[in-house]
Amino acid sequence: MNIQTGPDTTPECIKGTFFARLRNAAPAAWQGYVGHPFVRGMADGTLDPARFRAFLMQDYLYLLNYARAYALAVYKSDSFEEMRESADIVAGILNTEMAMHFSYCEGWGLSRAEMEAHPPAQELRAYAGFILDRAQAGDLLDLLVALSACLVGYGEIGLALANDPATVREGNPYFSWVSVYADEPYQDLMRRGLSRLDIVAARRGGVARLPELTRLFTTAVSLETAFWTAGQAEMT
Repeated sequence: MNIQTGPDTTPECIKGTFFARLRNAAPAAWQGYVGHPFVRGMADGTLDPARFRAFLMQDYLYLLNYARAYALAVYKSDSFEEMRESADIVAGILNTEMAMHFSYCEGWGLSRAEMEAHPPAQELRAYAGFILDRAQAGDLLDLLVALSACLVGYGEIGLALANDPATVREGNPYFSWVSVYADEPYQDLMRRGLSRLDIVAARRGGVARLPELTRLFTTAVSLETAFWTAGQAEMT
């Protein structure tokens, strides 16, 4: 199965956004991420369940750090409006994405206590360290760019797989994961994140900073890809 997320299948909500500039500036890295063999294994149902369960535990730990990093966006904001916009996204992560993750993991027999007690993988430590460093050292635009690879990538993957007739639905234990990220609650969160990035990029000279932001974005995408690769090896 070859997952295509090129120009013809780019979600409409991405087209014309500042994120699209970043995505289009790093096509090979982006395709390696959204079309990773781990993703293909979920699409056709051939992924080893033990590896998927290990991934779910690491993903939960990552989301905790992701929420912490996004919470710093409130601190990095220069106005009440920016603070409120950042707080809305944090609330979406905690109340929508995390809630979806808890519910989904319960279906795989994973409790919150079990996931919180699981040791973080090396790849998780590297990725979490990167986004938290950007949260503290960079400005608000740096932070949003670093976080966008995860927020938009999962939404694009979910939508691409849900719309791909080659994706196995019947009897596929991972199709429910696809649905989580393809369905409206997460897609709405992704659209809000894209809009937020557009606004902040316009306010903070995003076009002029595109070369440096592309490097930052490409690093984030590479770390996301490494997370998938580690999942294939069953993170321990």
